Amino acid sequence: MYSVRKMETLRNLISYEIARYFYHHLIEELSKPEPLQIQIGYDGKTSGEANRDILSRLSIEFPKIEQTEKPPFNLIREWAKRNRFFFHYDEYNFDRYNRLYIERILALRNNAPEINSRFKEATLNNFRQFDYNRTGFSISFLIRVENNMRELMREIIFTIPNIDHNKAWQIIFEQSKDYQENVNEIFEKRLQDARDESDRLLHNILPVSIAAELKKNNRVAPVSINSATVLFTDFKGFTQISEKMSPEELISNLDECFSLFDQICAEHGLEKIKTIGDSFMCVGGVPEVNHTHVFDVALAALKMCDAIQKLKEEKKKNGIPYWDIRIGFHTGPIAAGVIGKNKFSYDIWGDTVNIASRMESSGEPGKINVSETSYELLSPFFTFTPRGRIAAKNKGEIVMYFLEGLKSEFGTTQSHNIDFALLN
Repeated sequence: MYSVRKMETLRNLISYEIARYFYHHLIEELSKPEPLQIQIGYDGKTSGEANRDILSRLSIEFPKIEQTEKPPFNLIREWAKRNRFFFHYDEYNFDRYNRLYIERILALRNNAPEINSRFKEATLNNFRQFDYNRTGFSISFLIRVENNMRELMREIIFTIPNIDHNKAWQIIFEQSKDYQENVNEIFEKRLQDARDESDRLLHNILPVSIAAELKKNNRVAPVSINSATVLFTDFKGFTQISEKMSPEELISNLDECFSLFDQICAEHGLEKIKTIGDSFMCVGGVPEVNHTHVFDVALAALKMCDAIQKLKEEKKKNGIPYWDIRIGFHTGPIAAGVIGKNKFSYDIWGDTVNIASRMESSGEPGKINVSETSYELLSPFFTFTPRGRIAAKNKGEIVMYFLEGLKSEFGTTQSHNIDFALLN
């Protein structure tokens, strides 16, 4: 059984010996060519400044270490050789690893929680600087690198006379195991971050529930939905005005408008389907079926119209070209599903989509054109202006209405008091 004092003595001996090897490596580091000394590290210090600070600290922590005999080999040079790094020791500065390694030696001497915590933080800082896309970089590479360092440390401590080498090796091994657990923690976080980013990107393309089904089954079953509300927007005079804009201005203006629409869709639980040129398409009631979709779309349409009107007024005031908007929507059955193998797209089909498109194209600037089906569902809550029968391309004459706003007794588009149960 090791006493506390005996363990402290053993830790002092093995840490001092490894520090001796590390010290002479630092001396060689500081004799490398100037271009290697002036590289800026993650803490803002040059490589030379960082290494001089580490050398000074090492000399304070291990008194008279500068007077020790030069070891039979350079620890880091031999480590680099065994790792088969693509660079040569003399052509590279190890200041990043040196920052970590001094904390490792100090934690080897005293494994108190606060000292081990500094070692872990140094490890995290070191790995934050890695280029994880570099050719040849892998987790197996990191394991091999640490295995080589652990073996070198074992070789060093086995040259120390009159100590319990097995106990010394156990100390080295336990620290190495903790180090690898810290590295593993870093990679697990990176893996989780990558998964989260992958999900985020996928959810930008597909609804959350559809993305989950695709990931689980590698396919998405098409569905028929009895009732949904499809909305289209379009900008009047888009072609003429866009011809006067630079590509940057055109994209910026479209992004400004469509970003507002994205936000409004999110507020009302609508699913954006796609944009085609200057046209924006979204739907309520998919992929999760609900009975409020026509109401959600109506409120969203009013907010879209209002948002574009405010942009228009601002641009007119500043003498900037602006677009007027037409909006149309219709309620009815649709089919929905995912198409594509490499580039996925969630889309909807059916006559409801075609009629919704005709509602938009048969509308007027600054107005929201609504089909009779949608009107009948919304008329208890919203005000409308009847338009009568209007000719629509390939659809003959269709009864249409302009949606004007929410009835005063139900509040405003920003704050309503409608009982959703009435929408069943």
